[in-house]
Amino acid sequence: MENLYYGRGKDEDNKELIAFLDEVFFSDEGDDRDFLNLLPKCYKDKYRPAYNNYVVQDETGEFRAAIGSFYNNMTVGGEPMKACCIGNVAVGKEYRSMGYMVKLMEMSVESMAENGVDIAYLGGQRQRYGYFGFEAAGTCYNFGFSPNAHRHSLGGISSGLEISRLTEDNMDDMKNIEKLYSKLPIRSNRPLENYFDVLGSWRDEAYIAKRNGEFVGYFIFNHSKDTLVEWDVIDKELFPNIIAAALENTTHRGVSVVVAPFETDKYNFCVQKSDGSSIHNNEMILVYNFEKAIRAYLKAKSTYAKLCDGEITVLIHGVRGDEKLRISVKDNQPSVEPYSGDAEYEFNHHAATRAFFNNLDADRAVFPANVQQWFPLHVFLSSSDTM
Repeated sequence: MENLYYGRGKDEDNKELIAFLDEVFFSDEGDDRDFLNLLPKCYKDKYRPAYNNYVVQDETGEFRAAIGSFYNNMTVGGEPMKACCIGNVAVGKEYRSMGYMVKLMEMSVESMAENGVDIAYLGGQRQRYGYFGFEAAGTCYNFGFSPNAHRHSLGGISSGLEISRLTEDNMDDMKNIEKLYSKLPIRSNRPLENYFDVLGSWRDEAYIAKRNGEFVGYFIFNHSKDTLVEWDVIDKELFPNIIAAALENTTHRGVSVVVAPFETDKYNFCVQKSDGSSIHNNEMILVYNFEKAIRAYLKAKSTYAKLCDGEITVLIHGVRGDEKLRISVKDNQPSVEPYSGDAEYEFNHHAATRAFFNNLDADRAVFPANVQQWFPLHVFLSSSDTM
């Protein structure tokens, strides 16, 4: 039997791990991507990429498989949430269908539980990761702005803004961005010392908007410069200006903009001014602690939506154990607490995740209408915070 190592990677193997990941994902001729440039916030040595992977290595140290497990703590409805993102699920081409991915996923999921994770995220195939408790969830809005929208809805204005690319030494403007971002009711906790690397995820580019030399906002273009994956301004009256600035700084005929459901001012503006919209799930999630997750995201929703009064009791057979909860809202104040009586509604893990966090309402159709109005809870992650 082969002597294989299963466990966390070793810091001295950072470069070898990244070379292995690049070969698995980007070995096609002409592909100029690599993990260090795609996600500097994860794969620079100082972020310990090998340690943050569960790996399979043979006796010579050669990698056969690796799965990243990157912690990403959040603040949701004023509550701290311990979150973790799964990324770079990789198995060497000659080692597939040998059970390595299943074993490493099991190790990652168990490790997160042992470390008190409340909720985990990943992007990937629903059927593949559903075996480990992940389910499609979250809500993301995309709005399109074409030259026609610019001309007819925005009056054909020029931005009137000075736009410059954010640089790594520009700490003052990174602090200005954080002042805007930190007002969101659902957000990742981004350390200032890592800010530039975070905003550069997926080869995105962050731009600063100034008026008369003063910071008024920012936007982050995706790599192809046709989508604003994150954007904000100090005054909502500047929304038309920031859209005009994006149009002035792209070679495409139009741009799309991402809006989180809790960004209500942006949402209202885009509904009125854009060409059109689409709605889709944001990420796949694995809920470890339904009590905490429902409470935190429901509290967050109460800050940007008026919730109906009501109460339900539920029994959730979660992958980490059963949870029996009383969920109620009174005068827009949510409460989620353990409950010992007979529950009105009973869900398995996947159905509960869909009922509370998925866009589609099939699993929560059993709830009274006033309770259905509370959901979905918006487990949104910005592109900058995904792995």
